[in-house]
Amino acid sequence: MALAIVVGLLGCAQRAPTPSPAAMESVAALQPPAPPVPGPTYRIQLGDSLHIRYLYQPDMDEEVPVRPDGRISLAAAGEIMAVGVTPPELERVIVERASAHLRNPEVSVIVTKLGEQRVYVGGEVTRPGYVTLVPGMTPLQAVMYTGGFKPTAKLESVLLITPKSDGKFEAARVDMKQVVADGVPERVRLHPNDVVFVPRTWIADADLVVQQYVIGLVPAFPRVGVGYSLSQ
Repeated sequence: MALAIVVGLLGCAQRAPTPSPAAMESVAALQPPAPPVPGPTYRIQLGDSLHIRYLYQPDMDEEVPVRPDGRISLAAAGEIMAVGVTPPELERVIVERASAHLRNPEVSVIVTKLGEQRVYVGGEVTRPGYVTLVPGMTPLQAVMYTGGFKPTAKLESVLLITPKSDGKFEAARVDMKQVVADGVPERVRLHPNDVVFVPRTWIADADLVVQQYVIGLVPAFPRVGVGYSLSQ
């Protein structure tokens, strides 16, 4: 009998955290993705296709994909980082670059095809990697798409890391324990290229996580000039 009790306790110790009924209902309510509507404030993403139109030099018009490294390549403007900027911002960069080869260029950038929107989940989850972003997706929903938390997950110190257009990152600590155990509603909603990192221990240095783990996980992340601000 004593041996049976010990075995039972060991089994309980290895059991992964189980989401509360309210949390599971939140995951079940997730709706299929609706594509965003490109506009002046839309930020270009990996996999998008862009039509670059030159008003006075139509023979220079190009249809280009946004490559996995986040860049596009143009005959008149060369290599340009496109991910994370709006079409008007990209237009200004192209005009500046193309002015060395073209006289008074006027450029329009039109998003003709949207790439898949992704968020990335890593650390102590069953299947680390990316999931397709669904409008309104929460950190818990993203984790559940990767198979859920491992028993070693430190739910009180989950990091939400958001890339910024200036090459820096904003990291916020999210207490997932109260969401999973108590069913506290999630207020955070994910955006393209966000990273949900589930640690094994308490995270005191978000910059270390970015340097050792996040850089290289998301293709469009810069390799230099990393900085962050950590919201407690």
